[in-house]
Amino acid sequence: MKRQAIRRGILLASFALFPVTIFYFSPYLVVFGAFSGVVAGSAIMFLLQLASAVFLRRAFCGWLCPAGGLQEFEAQAVGKPSKLGKGLLVKYIIWVPWVVSIVAGFVVAGGVSAVDPLFHIDHGVSVTSLGALAIYLGIVGLFFIPNLFLGRRAMCHCICWMAPFMAIGQKLGTAVHAPQLHVKAQPDACISCHACDKACPMSLPVSELVGQGGVDHVECIQCGACCDSCRKGALELVFE
Repeated sequence: MKRQAIRRGILLASFALFPVTIFYFSPYLVVFGAFSGVVAGSAIMFLLQLASAVFLRRAFCGWLCPAGGLQEFEAQAVGKPSKLGKGLLVKYIIWVPWVVSIVAGFVVAGGVSAVDPLFHIDHGVSVTSLGALAIYLGIVGLFFIPNLFLGRRAMCHCICWMAPFMAIGQKLGTAVHAPQLHVKAQPDACISCHACDKACPMSLPVSELVGQGGVDHVECIQCGACCDSCRKGALELVFE
């Protein structure tokens, strides 16, 4: 369980820094920057997430995401699994017109005129005013309150605007046969104790996926919690 203690420690630190970093994940600033011809910090962040996912899949969500950290610690108190069904598609319904608006912004602006990681971020720190604090609290509430009713990490599943970038990166990596971080399974070692299902922060049916040779699911965040819960070593987080 040492790996999970380290992972949760990193997530806790990431969430503690969220008042500093939140605008680097801003869906608004990337659009605002596009209409000004500027590649904003959040645009750079999303492109990095896309590129990293070719090899690491959605490991950012499981190891570094501040909003993911908030939800994971919330799940310690309210740990019911999320069962969203078609709700998983909501993030893509949101994402497509948002990306179209970004592209339209750069077209209207006549292309890229500047790259500014600190675009509209005061001295590199996000929350420096009451208005920024209100935005921060609103985002925290958005990623916290619905989970009380929908289950653990429900907002990762249904509204996160960053997840589609990594889902696309994961699919690209698989298509070109790039080595990827993923959960590998040995079905013969599984005793169907379902400890992996209970441990998964994304509420995936891990025990069902074991029979397929691994957790090859776009909602898997490569956290390794299922691997560390398995007493028989049927699951392993590997890079291959």
